[in-house]
Amino acid sequence: MRLLSAILLALALFACDRGEEPKVLYPAGQFSLTDQSGARFGTEELRGKTWIAAFFFTRCPTVCPKITKRMKELQATAKAKRVPVHFVSISVDPENDTPPVLTEYAQKNQLDTGSWTLLTGDYDTVKKTVLEGFKVALEGKADSSAEDYGIMHGSHLLLVDKNGQIRGYYKTSEDHDMKMILVHARAIGK
Repeated sequence: MRLLSAILLALALFACDRGEEPKVLYPAGQFSLTDQSGARFGTEELRGKTWIAAFFFTRCPTVCPKITKRMKELQATAKAKRVPVHFVSISVDPENDTPPVLTEYAQKNQLDTGSWTLLTGDYDTVKKTVLEGFKVALEGKADSSAEDYGIMHGSHLLLVDKNGQIRGYYKTSEDHDMKMILVHARAIGK
């Protein structure tokens, strides 16, 4: 039985490495937040697009700079390889991360906001979107006296298809996952 399980797992991984479509996991949920320019932005604006979501906050001293760096690398690779994908970063510290703060963050990090949208909103809406819609961990609220500002959040990137269905969670710490997210984005973006 273990051998059969190992063989099936290997076949599934092989199929994914060939660029086959990852299965639908579940709907990302409906949301409407505010982008870095102050405009409403959410599932309606993303309808018909393949997109990659990340969660971050601009004051984060630990994993967020790494997440942003990975997203920036993915965006450059997607552009070079002509993979049609939009990038979305949702702030989990919306009380600090206002549209002007997000704009400054994008400029400081030289982000191409032509295909990358940074989002904020009221805390309860963001929390509901992250926990219920994306099924990603989020704990705590901003506290400048606490370690990591008191916010703990997931560091995976999510791949979402044109119909708003989550197709996968990818570890930003794994090079293979970062390669596969674009392979899968191309496969579902056809």
